[in-house]
Amino acid sequence: MDRLNEFKRCNPQIFEGKKVDHWIVEKWLMHMEKLFHDTFMKERDRVWLATHHLDGKAYRWWLDIRDNPNTDLSAISWKRFKELLMAKYFPESVKRKMEQDLHGLRQEDRTVAEYEREFSRHLHCVPFVVRDDEDKARIFERGLRPSIFRLVQSSNLHTYRDVVNRVLIVESGAV
Repeated sequence: MDRLNEFKRCNPQIFEGKKVDHWIVEKWLMHMEKLFHDTFMKERDRVWLATHHLDGKAYRWWLDIRDNPNTDLSAISWKRFKELLMAKYFPESVKRKMEQDLHGLRQEDRTVAEYEREFSRHLHCVPFVVRDDEDKARIFERGLRPSIFRLVQSSNLHTYRDVVNRVLIVESGAV
């Protein structure tokens, strides 16, 4: 109980599971992981502590898992807990939609920095979409404005960082 009280002093966020999109789930998980890191919390205590900070629909979801006679609670590591939570609140259908959104993402009237932020935000949720860094660079390139794309594509750069750096130079007019 001391560990729980100590952890509560850090004011962990409560996750309720209502009106949820995957960004809220990810933000809550990142917040919890930050607190675990900052408080030097052991792996074995993480699921226990996190589930104390579920409420409403999210807590009902956890009770359904916990009270299922086929559930081996000792086998639910923090990694497995995150997988289960993401499967509930970030289902495959949403991942497929985000994958389509990533491939359809275009720079349009955004600055390169704004486009790159949006691209990275989408990619963070569907990292399995890219095979390697070069594939990531090609997907990013295809979304650029045609005038910038033509100047960058001819450079035949192989890394995402090189493409972004080159695009920033092109946008600034230094080419």
